[in-house]
Amino acid sequence: MSALKKYMVLIVGGSIALVLAIVVIVLLVRFSGEYARIQRDLQSNLRTLEQLHNRDPFPSMNNVEMIESSLLNLENYRDSVLVTLAAAQPEIEDMERAAFPPRMERTAQRLRELAREQNIRVADPLDLGFGRYAAGNLPAQDHVSRLVSQLQTVEHVITVLFEAGISELVGVEREVFDVERTQADPADTAASRRRGVAEVDTVAAPVVRVDPEGVEGLYTRERFTIVFFADDLALRQSLNALASDPILMVVRNLELRSELGLGGVSPTARLASRLQPRETREGAPARTPETESERPVLHEDRVVAGRERVRATMTIDVYRFEGHSVEVADEEVDETS
Repeated sequence: MSALKKYMVLIVGGSIALVLAIVVIVLLVRFSGEYARIQRDLQSNLRTLEQLHNRDPFPSMNNVEMIESSLLNLENYRDSVLVTLAAAQPEIEDMERAAFPPRMERTAQRLRELAREQNIRVADPLDLGFGRYAAGNLPAQDHVSRLVSQLQTVEHVITVLFEAGISELVGVEREVFDVERTQADPADTAASRRRGVAEVDTVAAPVVRVDPEGVEGLYTRERFTIVFFADDLALRQSLNALASDPILMVVRNLELRSELGLGGVSPTARLASRLQPRETREGAPARTPETESERPVLHEDRVVAGRERVRATMTIDVYRFEGHSVEVADEEVDETS
């Protein structure tokens, strides 16, 4: 017993060391198995990565062909829609700048004749918003194609309004983008010739960009303001005609003012004069008790408002679709051939 007590510390320490050794051995066995599993997963992932590196790059040719086919279908659909929208719009004509003023005058003459046939009053002079060229001023050559497009559009819009039955065309304003080539004063020209100074023909820089607003290759937009007189029926027909026209036109703003409020006379005074019986108006024969009792009240005497014209100020956006009609036509020719 004395020996056991003497070596008790060694016995307890050895037991603890033995237990710790057993625990360490168990943990080594466990983590060695986990390490082997992770090593196997790593090798498997490395083999998978190597296989991916050895494959053809993504995407596959099947996916590429499918996407290209879908893109082609979308482009064909877009082109067909644009061709349909552009079917009724006039082709832009290319001409020399000296030919534009005569072209404008011929257009104005056609509209005057149409107005005369339909008994419509038009502004005098009828410059269609191109007043700067009515005196013979020439546009810059770079502006001619857009000016011709604006002229064609103005003629079409006014023709639609005439056919809708408006009674008077007051004026036309277009989206001004150009600066005219002004003619020199005759006196200055003669003085320059006497002094032997050569005439200088210059064009001022445009205040805004030449190209109209829109999306390049798809469409452009031109804005016009038309002022005219019309009754209620003609105004409704004008709006319906513009909305149903094959050329895309959008009425952005419409201001209406009754004719009763024009000319410096208040609408109240004009309406009061219309409310008076026919016999009491200026220039009507005097009323007698016999005629007052015998004459019935006519229907038009009961109408006090609604027959007057309105002055309409209409702002219209006209869209022009471009750049696809010729391409699609060429593709169709190639397919048929």
